[in-house]
Amino acid sequence: MAGYQKKGKKSGQLVAVLFALFLLVYLGSQLWGFANIKLRTEQVMSDTIYDFVRAEGLVFRDEEVVSQSTNGVMVYNYADGEEVAKNQAIASVYRDKTVSMVNNQIDQLRQELNSLNKAQTVKATRYSAVTNLSGEINDQAGKIVDFTADGVVEGISEQKEELVSLLNRKKIALGEEDTFSERIAQLKKEIDYLEKAKKKERGVSIKAPAAGYFCQEVDGYENVLTFDALKELSYDSYQQLKDTQPRTENNTVGKIVKTHIWYVGVDLENAQAQKFELGDNVRLDFKFANGQTVAAEVSKIIPDNERKHSVVLFKCKDVTDRLLKVRNQSVDIIFTIYSGLRINSKALYHEQNIPGVYVLDKTTIRFKPVEIIKDNGNYILCEPRDGTDQVHTLNRLDMLILESGGIELKDGRMLDEDTVRGVESNDAGS
Repeated sequence: MAGYQKKGKKSGQLVAVLFALFLLVYLGSQLWGFANIKLRTEQVMSDTIYDFVRAEGLVFRDEEVVSQSTNGVMVYNYADGEEVAKNQAIASVYRDKTVSMVNNQIDQLRQELNSLNKAQTVKATRYSAVTNLSGEINDQAGKIVDFTADGVVEGISEQKEELVSLLNRKKIALGEEDTFSERIAQLKKEIDYLEKAKKKERGVSIKAPAAGYFCQEVDGYENVLTFDALKELSYDSYQQLKDTQPRTENNTVGKIVKTHIWYVGVDLENAQAQKFELGDNVRLDFKFANGQTVAAEVSKIIPDNERKHSVVLFKCKDVTDRLLKVRNQSVDIIFTIYSGLRINSKALYHEQNIPGVYVLDKTTIRFKPVEIIKDNGNYILCEPRDGTDQVHTLNRLDMLILESGGIELKDGRMLDEDTVRGVESNDAGS
């Protein structure tokens, strides 16, 4: 019996020792953790965000298709987006490929000539330009890689031309080449010779039926999505136009877009359509169509009979080679733009019901009041609060305090240099 008591006593002592060791390890880890908590900061940056509606857009233009009546090899005299006058020869048809090949040669020589002419401008700022040019070359090479990775073909030749131009400019800046004047003179002679050779060939000219902007691509909607269709446009007729299958024509040279004004129509639920009023100015982003962002004005709002949906019509005035090819595409309609200082939501405090942030100003903690422009969840766009003195005005690149590291945040509190040296900071670009 006594043996059992001794064994039980020893077991109890062992459990007690193990529990004590566990407490010591736990408390030690907690104390170590607290000792290693550091003040963490992040730079305040400027930012811009948008409120937008995404929809499928139909583009209406005043266009005329140009037909090809003669068989042969087509050589264009104008690029997409270039203005042409009525009866101007927009293209010529030749019996064989000779002139077409000559034309391609001329284009390549002109690209090289333009590149070398640009390179000559660097000479005056030879040494200061090298760093900037290296950065631009890396950026341009990255763009070409992105184009290739995304399978984008359109526009890649322009990107390549720009890269060659930058490389030539760097040669001048580094002193590897003093001048390209001899090559420039040679290129001019070659172009002049080829132009004369081209004129000797007799081709059939195709003239523009109207003045406007030339576009080689014909999509079949030129006689469907017209200005005439807009005159009596209703919600139902818009749906019919949207469902109409385009008729592609054979033997077309291209088309003439007769005016710089064009329209984009979108079908929206009324909850979204009500965000717009007649005369509102917005921006349309055609990035999914390899296009660009253009200014637009709300021209018409056409509701359906049940008032559940509306067609919103936007008037546009910008013309580029890419925009002339946009027809039935996804578009972001940007109706509000917010710009301000971007802060992490975790850093927002309210002192005496005034929103603001704590920043580390060298070795001093400052509370800087703000006006909230837009709360976007994880971050906030804000601006300095009116009437704030210079010391307490929030500025770009201020060091925003995200975590205090156990330090009491109080306006005007001074920190010792050892504490400030231990601050962990996120850079502006991260």
